Amino acid sequence: MRRLVFIILTSLLLVLPTVAGAQVRFGVVGGFTSSSSNVKEFSTSSVSLYHAGVTVKLPLGPVTLQPSLLYQVKGSTLDDVLSGDKKANLETKAGFVEIPLQIQVGLKLGPIRPYAFGEPFVGFGITNSASSDSFVDSIKNSWKESGLNRWEYGLGLGAGVELLGHIQISAKYFWNFGSLADNNDKVSASDIGNTVRSAFKDGRNFNGISVSAALLF
Repeated sequence: MRRLVFIILTSLLLVLPTVAGAQVRFGVVGGFTSSSSNVKEFSTSSVSLYHAGVTVKLPLGPVTLQPSLLYQVKGSTLDDVLSGDKKANLETKAGFVEIPLQIQVGLKLGPIRPYAFGEPFVGFGITNSASSDSFVDSIKNSWKESGLNRWEYGLGLGAGVELLGHIQISAKYFWNFGSLADNNDKVSASDIGNTVRSAFKDGRNFNGISVSAALLF
């Protein structure tokens, strides 16, 4: 995963001199994120969350690079989790500082530029929570107890449209790779943390859709 971070940062350093004379635009971006997980022991449902941050557009002829720095919140609800002699729904969320590198291929049609894109990303967790009305404990911003791995990486594929060179609207499906569960047996996890770690073991992760709007200056 660190190798992927190195590749992304190195790629940016290599292309910056190339785009020095291009029409670089900076902007803000935000939107809606809906994620869920495919886990073995439990049924799941999606959680509707959000993302927000800054972005920069680097035109390179028919290809455009658009790296961003986001606060991205993902999560999932585990349904019918056993808590004592009762079943409950357990909602878990994690907020990541995420660096996606969007690689766009588009065609300018007057004031409109439709485009498709691939987007590798890496992220580091800074917030988390897990709670349920039926569990006696809950977790908030404790990675030691949560059973979650702080590092994430993955890929998004999607399409968008740019209007007048200043407004972008896009949608994508994203996959998180690796394992969301912290596989360190020495982690002292609570009952909720053990449940979360058990659910996301064997490479289970957050996947979902994201809809974004960006304003470029």
